[in-house]
Amino acid sequence: MSSRQDQKAQARAEREARERAAAHSERRRTRLLQLGAVVGVAAVVGVVLVLLLGGKDKPNASGGAAVAGVSDARAMLRGIPQDGTSLGDPKAPLVLTEFADLQCPFCGAYATGVLPQIIERYVRTGKLRLELRLRRFLGADSDIAGRAAQAAATRDRMWNFVDLFYRNQGRENTGYVTDAFLARIARAAGVPARLVVKGATTGAALERPLQQAEAEAQAAGQTSTPAFLIGPKGGQGKVLNIERLDIGAFTAAIDPELK
Repeated sequence: MSSRQDQKAQARAEREARERAAAHSERRRTRLLQLGAVVGVAAVVGVVLVLLLGGKDKPNASGGAAVAGVSDARAMLRGIPQDGTSLGDPKAPLVLTEFADLQCPFCGAYATGVLPQIIERYVRTGKLRLELRLRRFLGADSDIAGRAAQAAATRDRMWNFVDLFYRNQGRENTGYVTDAFLARIARAAGVPARLVVKGATTGAALERPLQQAEAEAQAAGQTSTPAFLIGPKGGQGKVLNIERLDIGAFTAAIDPELK
């Protein structure tokens, strides 16, 4: 009898030992999984921090650093006549009208990547005049920026102001379009800072060209930015269906119109 009891006790002890071992193994596996998750999150956080910290080295107007792209903007626009929202020879046979929102990152990509080539190829040669129509549907910063740019247009420096704005563009609707930001962009564009800042906040007269731009965009069926029309007058003409923001797409659309 005692031997059977001993056997049962031994079997029970072995079973409990196996259960304890299994439980320990499961706890160890859980800890390893948790550690792996923590390491993974730490790695992601590390990458994000590197990107964020690295981004601070880029000159921009929102953080008080020097305005980026001043020499490039001057070189691109040097010697080309401006009149309000127009850039180029007033006698040019065709007008390319752009509808843009100054917060729009795609508008910024066009302005910095494609526009310099369009200016060199078509505007400097007198083939094309450019017209800019600013919209502000992306948010409050677009509204402020639009009026500020229209204030610069009263001094025939709108294209300088807009180009530098794009080169120092921040993230949408983060409130970066402050008086200080606008003042730095204005001074770099050769416009009195006080004129631009005041126009951005209290310039009721500057509403009219913005409202007109919106009306033209809606009449042309344009619901996004950047969008383009080409014709004999600003804000009128044929819609250019541009599928990609590179110079090849624009020359393929513009050249047939010039012929």
